[in-house]
Amino acid sequence: MLVESLKRGAKAVLIERRLPGQVYRLYYRLLNRFGIRLATIRLRNGLVVRAYTHCITMFYEVWSKRDYDLPGFAFGPSLTVIDVGANQGFFSLYAASKGAKVYAFEPCAENFEVLKWNVARNRLQDRVQAFNTAIAGASGQIVLYVGLDRSGEILSGSVSICNPERGGAGVQTRSVRAVTLDSVMNDLQIRKCDFLKMDCEGAEYDILRNTSAATFRKIARIAMECHGNRMGEAAAILRGAGFEILLAQSGITGILKAVNKSTPPTEPVTAHGEFGTVKEPGHMHSIP
Repeated sequence: MLVESLKRGAKAVLIERRLPGQVYRLYYRLLNRFGIRLATIRLRNGLVVRAYTHCITMFYEVWSKRDYDLPGFAFGPSLTVIDVGANQGFFSLYAASKGAKVYAFEPCAENFEVLKWNVARNRLQDRVQAFNTAIAGASGQIVLYVGLDRSGEILSGSVSICNPERGGAGVQTRSVRAVTLDSVMNDLQIRKCDFLKMDCEGAEYDILRNTSAATFRKIARIAMECHGNRMGEAAAILRGAGFEILLAQSGITGILKAVNKSTPPTEPVTAHGEFGTVKEPGHMHSIP
Protein backbone atom coordinates (compact mmCIF):
# COMPACT_ATOMS: atom_id res chain seq x y z
CA MET A 1 0.00 0.00 0.00
CA LEU A 2 2.82 2.40 0.87
CA VAL A 3 4.61 1.72 -2.40
CA GLU A 4 1.42 2.30 -4.39
CA SER A 5 0.77 5.55 -2.53
CA LEU A 6 4.30 6.74 -3.28
CA LYS A 7 3.86 5.83 -6.96
CA ARG A 8 0.60 7.79 -7.15
CA GLY A 9 2.23 10.76 -5.46
CA ALA A 10 5.25 10.69 -7.78
CA LYS A 11 3.00 10.44 -10.85
CA ALA A 12 0.91 13.41 -9.69
CA VAL A 13 3.96 15.62 -9.10
CA LEU A 14 6.33 14.57 -11.90
CA ILE A 15 3.97 13.60 -14.73
CA GLU A 16 0.66 15.35 -14.10
CA ARG A 17 2.41 18.38 -12.56
CA ARG A 18 0.01 18.67 -9.64
CA LEU A 19 0.18 18.05 -5.92
CA PRO A 20 -1.61 15.00 -4.41
CA GLY A 21 -5.04 15.68 -2.94
CA GLN A 22 -3.82 15.14 0.63
CA VAL A 23 -1.36 18.01 0.26
CA TYR A 24 -4.11 20.32 -0.92
CA ARG A 25 -6.37 19.29 1.95
CA LEU A 26 -3.60 19.95 4.49
CA TYR A 27 -2.98 23.34 2.91
CA TYR A 28 -6.62 24.38 3.22
CA ARG A 29 -6.83 23.12 6.80
CA LEU A 30 -3.89 25.36 7.64
CA LEU A 31 -5.59 28.30 5.95
CA ASN A 32 -8.70 27.71 8.01
CA ARG A 33 -6.65 27.44 11.20
CA PHE A 34 -5.16 30.85 10.45
CA GLY A 35 -8.63 32.35 10.07
CA ILE A 36 -8.88 32.33 6.28
CA ARG A 37 -12.43 31.19 5.73
CA LEU A 38 -12.72 31.19 1.95
CA ALA A 39 -10.35 30.24 -0.85
CA THR A 40 -10.63 29.93 -4.60
CA ILE A 41 -9.48 27.05 -6.80
CA ARG A 42 -8.70 27.44 -10.49
CA LEU A 43 -9.39 24.25 -12.43
CA ARG A 44 -7.62 23.09 -15.57
CA ASN A 45 -10.81 23.58 -17.57
CA GLY A 46 -10.81 27.29 -16.65
CA LEU A 47 -13.46 27.21 -13.96
CA VAL A 48 -12.86 29.13 -10.74
CA VAL A 49 -14.42 27.64 -7.62
CA ARG A 50 -14.83 29.38 -4.26
CA ALA A 51 -15.10 27.19 -1.17
CA TYR A 52 -14.92 27.27 2.61
CA THR A 53 -11.45 26.11 3.60
CA HIS A 54 -12.72 23.88 6.40
CA CYS A 55 -14.61 21.58 4.04
CA ILE A 56 -12.58 21.58 0.83
CA THR A 57 -12.80 17.78 0.81
CA MET A 58 -16.39 18.12 -0.43
CA PHE A 59 -15.03 19.63 -3.65
CA TYR A 60 -12.61 16.73 -4.16
CA GLU A 61 -15.33 14.17 -3.45
CA VAL A 62 -17.25 15.46 -6.47
CA TRP A 63 -14.52 16.51 -8.90
CA SER A 64 -11.68 14.06 -8.16
CA LYS A 65 -13.22 11.02 -6.48
CA ARG A 66 -16.42 11.46 -8.50
CA ASP A 67 -18.51 10.06 -5.70
CA TYR A 68 -21.79 10.72 -7.52
CA ASP A 69 -20.87 9.42 -10.98
CA LEU A 70 -22.83 6.45 -12.30
CA PRO A 71 -21.25 3.77 -14.54
CA GLY A 72 -22.10 4.22 -18.19
CA PHE A 73 -23.62 7.68 -17.68
CA ALA A 74 -22.13 11.03 -18.65
CA PHE A 75 -23.51 14.51 -18.03
CA GLY A 76 -24.08 16.52 -21.16
CA PRO A 77 -26.26 19.07 -22.95
CA SER A 78 -30.05 18.65 -22.88
CA LEU A 79 -29.95 16.72 -19.58
CA THR A 80 -31.84 17.91 -16.52
CA VAL A 81 -30.29 17.57 -13.07
CA ILE A 82 -31.73 18.29 -9.62
CA ASP A 83 -29.21 18.96 -6.85
CA VAL A 84 -30.75 18.54 -3.39
CA GLY A 85 -28.42 19.89 -0.73
CA ALA A 86 -26.31 21.86 -3.20
CA ASN A 87 -24.12 23.37 -0.47
CA GLN A 88 -21.57 25.63 -2.22
CA GLY A 89 -22.48 24.27 -5.64
CA PHE A 90 -19.65 21.83 -6.30
CA PHE A 91 -21.87 19.18 -7.88
CA SER A 92 -24.01 21.77 -9.67
CA LEU A 93 -20.88 23.23 -11.28
CA TYR A 94 -19.67 19.73 -12.14
CA ALA A 95 -22.86 18.84 -14.03
CA ALA A 96 -23.36 22.30 -15.56
CA SER A 97 -19.77 22.52 -16.79
CA LYS A 98 -20.53 19.47 -18.93
CA GLY A 99 -23.64 21.09 -20.40
CA ALA A 100 -26.44 19.88 -18.13
CA LYS A 101 -29.21 22.14 -16.87
CA VAL A 102 -29.26 22.11 -13.07
CA TYR A 103 -31.86 23.06 -10.46
CA ALA A 104 -29.92 23.54 -7.22
CA PHE A 105 -31.52 23.70 -3.75
CA GLU A 106 -29.62 24.91 -0.67
CA PRO A 107 -31.33 26.21 2.50
CA CYS A 108 -28.28 27.69 4.30
CA ALA A 109 -27.86 31.36 3.41
CA GLU A 110 -24.05 31.35 3.70
CA ASN A 111 -23.67 28.29 1.49
CA PHE A 112 -26.15 29.77 -0.95
CA GLU A 113 -24.12 32.97 -1.32
CA VAL A 114 -21.02 30.95 -2.22
CA LEU A 115 -23.11 28.87 -4.63
CA LYS A 116 -24.36 32.03 -6.34
CA TRP A 117 -20.80 33.39 -6.58
CA ASN A 118 -19.56 30.16 -8.17
CA VAL A 119 -22.34 30.15 -10.74
CA ALA A 120 -21.99 33.84 -11.63
CA ARG A 121 -18.18 33.80 -11.70
CA ASN A 122 -18.22 30.96 -14.20
CA ARG A 123 -21.06 32.47 -16.26
CA LEU A 124 -23.29 29.45 -15.78
CA GLN A 125 -26.50 31.35 -15.00
CA ASP A 126 -28.10 29.93 -18.13
CA ARG A 127 -27.49 26.38 -16.89
CA VAL A 128 -27.90 26.61 -13.11
CA GLN A 129 -31.04 27.89 -11.44
CA ALA A 130 -30.45 28.10 -7.69
CA PHE A 131 -33.00 28.25 -4.89
CA ASN A 132 -32.35 29.24 -1.28
CA THR A 133 -34.85 26.60 -0.23
CA ALA A 134 -34.85 23.23 1.53
CA ILE A 135 -36.28 20.05 0.05
CA ALA A 136 -38.24 18.15 2.68
CA GLY A 137 -41.05 15.66 3.18
CA ALA A 138 -43.61 18.46 3.40
CA SER A 139 -43.83 22.06 2.23
CA GLY A 140 -43.85 24.93 4.68
CA GLN A 141 -41.65 26.74 7.18
CA ILE A 142 -39.22 24.43 8.99
CA VAL A 143 -36.23 24.62 11.34
CA LEU A 144 -32.71 24.50 9.89
CA TYR A 145 -29.89 23.42 12.20
CA VAL A 146 -26.53 24.99 11.36
CA GLY A 147 -23.34 23.74 13.00
CA LEU A 148 -20.88 26.32 14.35
CA ASP A 149 -17.18 26.20 15.07
CA ARG A 150 -15.57 27.60 18.22
CA SER A 151 -15.43 31.11 16.77
CA GLY A 152 -19.16 31.05 16.00
CA GLU A 153 -18.71 30.71 12.25
CA ILE A 154 -20.80 28.20 10.33
CA LEU A 155 -19.59 24.72 9.47
CA SER A 156 -20.66 24.54 5.85
CA GLY A 157 -21.19 20.79 5.76
CA SER A 158 -22.99 20.62 9.13
CA VAL A 159 -26.39 21.84 8.03
CA SER A 160 -29.53 19.75 8.51
CA ILE A 161 -33.31 20.11 8.71
CA CYS A 162 -33.71 16.99 10.83
CA ASN A 163 -30.65 16.61 13.08
CA PRO A 164 -30.22 19.12 15.93
CA GLU A 165 -26.95 17.43 16.93
CA ARG A 166 -25.12 18.68 13.84
CA GLY A 167 -22.09 20.85 14.33
CA GLY A 168 -18.95 21.17 16.37
CA ALA A 169 -18.94 23.72 19.18
CA GLY A 170 -22.59 24.67 18.85
CA VAL A 171 -25.73 24.67 16.73
CA GLN A 172 -27.73 27.63 15.49
CA THR A 173 -31.41 27.32 14.54
CA ARG A 174 -33.07 29.20 11.71
CA SER A 175 -36.46 29.21 10.06
CA VAL A 176 -36.36 28.36 6.35
CA ARG A 177 -38.83 27.54 3.63
CA ALA A 178 -39.15 23.95 2.42
CA VAL A 179 -40.76 22.34 -0.61
CA THR A 180 -41.20 18.73 -1.68
CA LEU A 181 -39.82 16.94 -4.72
CA ASP A 182 -43.38 16.73 -6.00
CA SER A 183 -43.79 20.51 -5.88
CA VAL A 184 -40.40 21.02 -7.54
CA MET A 185 -41.44 18.82 -10.45
CA ASN A 186 -44.86 20.45 -10.75
CA ASP A 187 -43.97 24.11 -10.16
CA LEU A 188 -40.87 24.07 -12.36
CA GLN A 189 -42.66 21.99 -14.99
CA ILE A 190 -39.94 19.35 -15.10
CA ARG A 191 -41.12 16.46 -17.23
CA LYS A 192 -38.03 14.36 -16.66
CA CYS A 193 -35.11 14.49 -14.24
CA ASP A 194 -32.19 12.67 -15.82
CA PHE A 195 -30.17 12.73 -12.60
CA LEU A 196 -31.15 13.42 -8.99
CA LYS A 197 -28.33 14.06 -6.54
CA MET A 198 -29.12 14.19 -2.81
CA ASP A 199 -26.92 15.15 0.12
CA CYS A 200 -29.24 16.44 2.82
CA GLU A 201 -27.81 15.16 6.10
CA GLY A 202 -30.51 12.70 7.11
CA ALA A 203 -33.56 14.35 5.52
CA GLU A 204 -33.31 11.99 2.54
CA TYR A 205 -35.53 9.34 4.13
CA ASP A 206 -38.44 11.69 4.80
CA ILE A 207 -38.06 13.16 1.32
CA LEU A 208 -38.19 9.74 -0.35
CA ARG A 209 -41.10 8.51 1.80
CA ASN A 210 -43.18 11.51 0.73
CA THR A 211 -42.36 11.43 -2.97
CA SER A 212 -45.22 10.27 -5.17
CA ALA A 213 -45.08 7.44 -7.68
CA ALA A 214 -45.68 9.98 -10.46
CA THR A 215 -42.58 11.94 -9.46
CA PHE A 216 -40.44 8.83 -9.14
CA ARG A 217 -41.42 7.86 -12.69
CA LYS A 218 -39.89 11.14 -13.91
CA ILE A 219 -36.51 10.42 -12.26
CA ALA A 220 -34.11 8.33 -14.34
CA ARG A 221 -31.13 8.08 -11.95
CA ILE A 222 -30.33 8.80 -8.33
CA ALA A 223 -27.03 9.19 -6.51
CA MET A 224 -27.32 10.07 -2.85
CA GLU A 225 -25.69 10.07 0.53
CA CYS A 226 -27.41 7.98 3.21
CA HIS A 227 -26.80 9.06 6.79
CA GLY A 228 -27.17 7.30 10.12
CA ASN A 229 -26.62 3.72 8.91
CA ARG A 230 -30.12 3.61 7.39
CA MET A 231 -29.25 2.83 3.81
CA GLY A 232 -31.53 -0.20 3.76
CA GLU A 233 -34.51 2.07 4.33
CA ALA A 234 -33.68 4.25 1.31
CA ALA A 235 -32.92 1.21 -0.85
CA ALA A 236 -36.28 -0.38 0.01
CA ILE A 237 -38.16 2.79 -0.92
CA LEU A 238 -36.36 3.04 -4.25
CA ARG A 239 -36.86 -0.62 -5.09
CA GLY A 240 -40.55 -0.22 -4.36
CA ALA A 241 -40.62 2.74 -6.73
CA GLY A 242 -39.11 0.69 -9.57
CA PHE A 243 -35.41 1.43 -9.19
CA GLU A 244 -32.52 -0.99 -9.51
CA ILE A 245 -29.78 -0.47 -6.93
CA LEU A 246 -26.39 -0.15 -8.63
CA LEU A 247 -24.29 0.60 -5.56
CA ALA A 248 -24.98 0.45 -1.82
CA GLN A 249 -21.85 1.53 0.00
CA SER A 250 -22.94 1.45 3.63
CA GLY A 251 -21.64 3.34 6.64
CA ILE A 252 -22.49 6.29 8.86
CA THR A 253 -22.40 8.25 5.62
CA GLY A 254 -23.00 5.83 2.78
CA ILE A 255 -23.43 6.23 -0.96
CA LEU A 256 -26.44 4.79 -2.76
CA LYS A 257 -26.81 4.80 -6.54
CA ALA A 258 -29.85 3.61 -8.46
CA VAL A 259 -31.40 3.65 -11.93
CA ASN A 260 -35.09 3.64 -12.76
CA LYS A 261 -35.92 0.39 -14.56
CA SER A 262 -39.14 1.82 -16.02
CA THR A 263 -37.59 5.01 -17.44
CA PRO A 264 -36.45 4.85 -21.08
CA PRO A 265 -32.83 5.73 -21.89
CA THR A 266 -31.97 9.41 -21.87
CA GLU A 267 -32.68 11.19 -25.13
CA PRO A 268 -31.76 14.79 -25.95
CA VAL A 269 -34.71 16.95 -24.95
CA THR A 270 -35.19 20.70 -25.07
CA ALA A 271 -38.91 21.09 -24.52
CA HIS A 272 -38.82 21.29 -20.72
CA GLY A 273 -36.94 23.13 -18.03
CA GLU A 274 -36.22 26.20 -20.18
CA PHE A 275 -35.70 29.17 -17.87
CA GLY A 276 -37.83 31.43 -20.03
CA THR A 277 -40.89 29.24 -19.61
CA VAL A 278 -40.44 28.05 -16.03
CA LYS A 279 -43.17 28.97 -13.60
CA GLU A 280 -41.34 29.64 -10.35
CA PRO A 281 -43.02 29.23 -6.95
CA GLY A 282 -43.17 32.54 -5.13
CA HIS A 283 -41.07 31.35 -2.17
CA MET A 284 -38.13 30.23 -4.30
CA HIS A 285 -35.32 32.66 -5.05
CA SER A 286 -33.34 32.21 -8.24
CA ILE A 287 -30.02 33.75 -9.11
CA PRO A 288 -30.55 37.36 -10.24
